[in-house]
This record gives sequence, structure tokens and C-alpha cells, in this order.
Amino acid sequence: MQHSWLTPKAAVRAVGEHGHGAFALAPIAAGEVVAAFGGWVVTAAQLDDFDPDRVSRSIQIHDELYLLATEEPEPGDLINHSCDPNCGLLGETVLVAREDVAAGDELTFDYGTCDGSPYDEFDCACGAPRCRGRVTGDDWRDRELQVRHNGWFSPYLARRIAAQHGRRGAAPL
Repeated sequence: MQHSWLTPKAAVRAVGEHGHGAFALAPIAAGEVVAAFGGWVVTAAQLDDFDPDRVSRSIQIHDELYLLATEEPEPGDLINHSCDPNCGLLGETVLVAREDVAAGDELTFDYGTCDGSPYDEFDCACGAPRCRGRVTGDDWRDRELQVRHNGWFSPYLARRIAAQHGRRGAAPL
């Protein structure tokens, strides 16, 4: 039984020194679900008890809660980061295409739209023209990133952003 899901319109393949990534096998329409993340809910303190590779495939779902990935990678866990992504979060655990994705394109999302703590920071190698160079748990604080990814943040981060700007709830910018 798999704990995460990847659309049958995509498959995982090697991406050289960066491990693996998910690539569209057929066109994927904007708004179409491409992945759903699963696993076990753990606290920030519990993350320290797990292998760094497993933690890097996990996703933060609330201020101090994380969805811990399985021991072995699953296809849905292998969607890479990009500072200029073609997919985005719909809630905490579902990933949808932000735009039409052509067959052959890699599926990516910006980890800064779900990470609000330093549990999985890394130097970015996405190669996008607007690459930040480093992905951190504080990226969500950047105003330009907030505007560019407005509507694509995990709900807990959307609430943080709204509070930062003196608004209640997760109101758009």
C-alpha cells in the first residue's frame, strides 16, 4: 500500500546528481491534481529521530506538525523544488498543476510555500531565472514570494502571511 500518490500521467525518473523527479507522460491541465502526500503525523521534536533523507521527503503541514514520508521513497514524494514551479499546493497535502504542463516537463513546486521552519533547508539548484539560491524555512516571509505564490501557500502559512499584513484568516494579498 502506498501512502502518497502520483498521477498516472507522470512517472519518476533519474535527474542526474539531484536524484529523481516526476515528469509528465501526457499533458496535464491547469488545476488537475498531480500528487497527494501521505505519511505519519509527527512533531518537530520527533523529526530529529529520523533519517535525513526521509525527513527531506516529508512536508510541513502546520506550525509544529509534519507529514513524515515512508522509509522508502514513493513516486508522490519525488516532486522536486523549483523557485519557478508549475505545480502548487491545494491545502496541506494535495498538489495541483498551476498551469498547463506539457508531456516531458518535470513537475515541480516551491517548497517555500509549505516550509515554515528550518527542518529541510538546502542550496537550490533549480536553475530558474528567479532562483533564490537557497531554500529556507523563512522564505514565506519574502514579500515578492508572497505575491508570486499568492493562493498557493499551505493554509497555516497563508494565515501567517495574513497576520504579517494585519489581516485575519488567509485572505489574499
